[in-house]
Amino acid sequence: MILAEKTRVAERVTLKHIRLSWLEARPVVQGIFALRFTCGALLADFHANGAVWPTGFAVLACWVAAMWAVYVMNGIADIVEDRENGSERPIASGLLPVRAAGAIVGVLCTASLCVAALISPWVCLLVVLQLGIGYAYSMGPFPLKGNVPGFFGAVVMLGSLTYLAGWTATGAGHIGPSLLVFGGAMSLWMGCGGATKDLSDVDGDRVAGRRTLPVVLGDRAARIIMAIAASAVGWGFLGASLMWVPALAPVGMVVCAGSVVLAIVAAAPMSHGDRFRRRRPYRVFMITQYCAHLTLMLSMILNWQSAMLV
Repeated sequence: MILAEKTRVAERVTLKHIRLSWLEARPVVQGIFALRFTCGALLADFHANGAVWPTGFAVLACWVAAMWAVYVMNGIADIVEDRENGSERPIASGLLPVRAAGAIVGVLCTASLCVAALISPWVCLLVVLQLGIGYAYSMGPFPLKGNVPGFFGAVVMLGSLTYLAGWTATGAGHIGPSLLVFGGAMSLWMGCGGATKDLSDVDGDRVAGRRTLPVVLGDRAARIIMAIAASAVGWGFLGASLMWVPALAPVGMVVCAGSVVLAIVAAAPMSHGDRFRRRRPYRVFMITQYCAHLTLMLSMILNWQSAMLV
């Protein structure tokens, strides 16, 4: 009977469901996680004078599968609030059945762990930690997403582990100051800037019992705190890069500029009103992330070219 049930579940998971699960995992978010991993690897490669890139690509595949699973898990857990907020994501809209989504999560977790175990115990540990934090964020009796400290801690850890996984994938040894400054600042940016998504999700969060900043403090106070926190990260990153890793100064300038724009948008009337307008600070946060990582990659390419010409 159990075998028959598993067979019926397997039959329901189609290529359409897999495609919908990728949409549920938010390709834009998956893209920035891949960039975080890649930048961690590039920073290690730059300082270690060469990396084992075939292994790096294998670890990246594990990481993409793990983050895919984490975000589908989140979609399963967020059905109540997503529907209250009018989300059109596949699970909330009913296009992707919860049972099929759960089966896909199971396959992704198993695949990422098995491949990671074949690579090295250290990589396997990082994947286990990432999946564990992802599960704790969304699932269980007291999910971390339900309160501000839990959200901040989980998001910062998910970012930090991603940069560390990229660095580790290259076979580099001790962690260098460039990874500490860049990875640390961008992980804090995830925690501070990422919280702006709560500005557009107040109704659903309140129904689900989540104690986000806008729910606890109200919209105005939440916006002020988010603007201050994002600005602190931006200016702090710029100052730290100028002081300890001058090569990161261009990236620090990008994040600093993004933090200023985010603060202005969060305080301005342009981010008040319907859900689309209230998500504008979050879109600034995401655009800043992409610009920062692409700036780092471009500056490193230029540095490599300069070194080759010397």
